[in-house]
Amino acid sequence: MKLLHALMAIAAAGLSLAGCSQPRPKPIQGCNYRMLPISVGPAWQAREMSPVAGAMLARVPDRAGDALGATLRARRAMKQRVMSLPGAPASIAEPDRFLALSGGGQHGAFGAGFFYGMAGKGGLPSWDIVTGVSTGSLQSTLLFLANQKVPGDRDYAAWVDGPMSGKEGETGFVVTPGTSNVGDLVLAYSILKEADLLRVRGGGAGLGALLKGSSASFAPLRARLLKIMSLETLRAVAEEGQKNRLLLVGVSNLDDGKAYAIDLTALVAPMASRSLSVADEERIHGCYVDALLASSSVPPGVPPVTLQNPEQTQMYMDGGARFGMFLQPALRAFDAAGPGGKAEITLMVNTSMDPGSWSGSKAPMQRYSAVSGALRAVDLLETQVYSFSAAQVEALGIDYGWLRMASLTRAPGGELPDDHVFNGKSCAQWQAIDARAKPMQFYPWYMACTADYGRSRGATQQWNHRVPAQP
Repeated sequence: MKLLHALMAIAAAGLSLAGCSQPRPKPIQGCNYRMLPISVGPAWQAREMSPVAGAMLARVPDRAGDALGATLRARRAMKQRVMSLPGAPASIAEPDRFLALSGGGQHGAFGAGFFYGMAGKGGLPSWDIVTGVSTGSLQSTLLFLANQKVPGDRDYAAWVDGPMSGKEGETGFVVTPGTSNVGDLVLAYSILKEADLLRVRGGGAGLGALLKGSSASFAPLRARLLKIMSLETLRAVAEEGQKNRLLLVGVSNLDDGKAYAIDLTALVAPMASRSLSVADEERIHGCYVDALLASSSVPPGVPPVTLQNPEQTQMYMDGGARFGMFLQPALRAFDAAGPGGKAEITLMVNTSMDPGSWSGSKAPMQRYSAVSGALRAVDLLETQVYSFSAAQVEALGIDYGWLRMASLTRAPGGELPDDHVFNGKSCAQWQAIDARAKPMQFYPWYMACTADYGRSRGATQQWNHRVPAQP
């Protein structure tokens, strides 16, 4: 949110950017991205998809949808063969399981904690298709590999720190590196300082963005992701792809204005053979991390990312500019796979969709400026994009009869996120303490508290919405 606010501040300052234009960021050459276009239109354009009355659904072109459907059909057949083996449970039709992960910046710590708590109380599903946007794209790989062995080449020394690492003393929520992929996901959100993820440019949000094209750089995050998304991690993704599972992350194209889902399983598929040269593996490694960064970058806070495929070389940014979360390719695959399927949809909303009071209290705002009014408008617009996206995915779950949705809002009968106590203080108190350092976006102890809040909810299955409802 603060990165969007930086854009409004620049516009409100009335400064000319003509003399401070920036060259296009250079792409990694030879990335073979498979991009699935997603267009948003009225329900009549989505008539071949789920007939959710009045819904504004995104539609994947038929050719891409047919290919996805063939993959899902093969996945169904594979699961059915496993269920039919001697000693297996009585053969029943296994459902198609879909996971959609939303954006939400630092609040992705909530989703990471939720799945960690859930995994410790019975394990996680092996979702057939996983989709992610922004912070959800950063979560997607390790949740895609939730039930796989932790790769042996993941280098922890260069990035594990912060409250949940145990290096800051006992906090009540300490995760040992390398015990599970979901545990490593939690550690990815455990930071000692904002500089672990974000390098703020000289001149701050305004002047820095004008002179260098962005207020900050994700260089530290990129270095961190290269360590977490190790070569063995990518090989594990490729092996799961051979089992007809799909991993997709959402991006917005700055050049053509359209939304796309990048197929990461297709990107790493050549690594499954383990016969690539070192140079080719390193190229795919960089391409993979750049795709995750493209899904997470919001100019002018951080610069866009240029991605190259055989058809085009264009600039991309956070998919949240078009949708807060998505499941449309998975839905198209489900429909194209043919009759007889059952869908189970899990939705993680890594943020609150409540814009809150403008004044911050029950009293109405008494004075405002052009800047404060514009910033409030950005809050409302972003919240609405996420609300519409979540409503779409929820409607699909309701339509198919199975949904589990969690969001960073109070679950029925649960506590407010800000009231959760971690290491002796509430999340609201930790946020105030972190704020003294004046971070742009990432609040280390608040993130740890939010992850612990998620863990407590995941361990007790505190969903915001379930279909069918359960006591």
